[in-house]
Amino acid sequence: MASSSKQPGIAANTSVLTPVMTLEGHKPHVWPSSDGSQTIEFKNIPYISYFPDGKQMISGLWDDTIRRWDLREGKEIKEAREVHKNSVQGVGVSRDGRWVVTAVDGVLQVCEVETGIVRTFHSDGFRISCIEISADSTLLAGDSYNSGILIWSLYTGKLVAGPFRSSGKFVDALRLSQDSRKLLASSESFKDLGSKDSNVKQYLEVWDVQSQKLAVTTERSSTRGLGFLCIPVLWTTKDKFVTPFTSDNDICMYMHTIHEFDASTLKTVGDSFQGHTDLIRSLALSFDCLLLASASDDNTIKLWSFESRQLLASFDVQKPYSFILSPDSHQLAYTTPDEPRIYVCDIPANILASIGLAKETSAHLTKLLDSDATRHPVRRKPAITVIPPVPRPLAVTIEPRQPVFFGFLRKLLSPSRTDTIRPTRTNEPRNPLDVCLFHSFSSQLTRRPPCSSLLQRPCLVQL
Repeated sequence: MASSSKQPGIAANTSVLTPVMTLEGHKPHVWPSSDGSQTIEFKNIPYISYFPDGKQMISGLWDDTIRRWDLREGKEIKEAREVHKNSVQGVGVSRDGRWVVTAVDGVLQVCEVETGIVRTFHSDGFRISCIEISADSTLLAGDSYNSGILIWSLYTGKLVAGPFRSSGKFVDALRLSQDSRKLLASSESFKDLGSKDSNVKQYLEVWDVQSQKLAVTTERSSTRGLGFLCIPVLWTTKDKFVTPFTSDNDICMYMHTIHEFDASTLKTVGDSFQGHTDLIRSLALSFDCLLLASASDDNTIKLWSFESRQLLASFDVQKPYSFILSPDSHQLAYTTPDEPRIYVCDIPANILASIGLAKETSAHLTKLLDSDATRHPVRRKPAITVIPPVPRPLAVTIEPRQPVFFGFLRKLLSPSRTDTIRPTRTNEPRNPLDVCLFHSFSSQLTRRPPCSSLLQRPCLVQL
């Protein structure tokens, strides 16, 4: 059981963070050591993502499985489970609930939930370090160790921009701005880890997507730290983002303060979020930019008023790792390295009330998800065009829908449907919460209107 600690400004509102459900089913993954003399057991679930109605969740672990969860029943939807021959490297759900993205052993696939059709966007056999779905659910970005950062259209499967080459060898986090015109990445490179000559360099970079030019970058280095810190980054508005990154090399391995940056200058904006005493692993931001949440190696999860920077609550949670907010910001879900479980907790009502979220309902969530930022019948910004030089687009493979019986049944019940792949609708509004259960979809960063917040991909340590 997690307990809260008193913080300035909320002494009368302290609460206990108690899981309302625990999702169990994933198994520890065992890897042999480099010399084969022993094995290493990984229990953490690094990839978790809510569906936009908040009723389901998807998760991926290095146990080679992708699982779907019914949050009303607190159980796995076993018929939707995917079992693979190799480790899962990422999962994600678009804000409109139309697309489920999975990365497994260097293969990036997209499933259209309503039809069950799976398409392969990328397959080069190299690890996919992170994935990102744009706020308007039209674009998919992903980083491959071999191919760099690429951006595809979710509707056509075609490559529309890239490759973008990060300065760091390993990309920790990848984020598209609210209007998809800017690409933000944190990355790192290191050598001789663990020795007296070890050196770690970490980078923040912002590109203009249409011109594919690097707009601004900053870096820092240290000779006294570990690699794979995985710096979380989140867009807050069109031109600003938050991250615990700092250019102060003296504390480079102790990122315990969150800063907001101007994406054009990489200068800090406003006051920082201060309260953690150790490395910050994960960040999450509510759709409306009212609530910021952070998880740290100081064994706490903290909640902040984003606008005022006030610390609202601090909860004692041992080794929080992966961490996300529910779409309505009324719950949070987290994992730890000690057990392959997902813990779902209600955020105390008094905390939500203090920032005006207590009266928010599912109707408000519907309004948010149906806003201009997520409605996709009409695009309100110029389309991103392919800017040469661009690598030859990879072939998009449409895989047969499984099982066949359900495809036949759909056709039988919908005689008016003549196309296997549903065309993009331009005039017909679509209810973003209308998410149909599909029985199979083939096979790591959370962002949502009006902010780009969604889960930061927790990384290998530490999306």
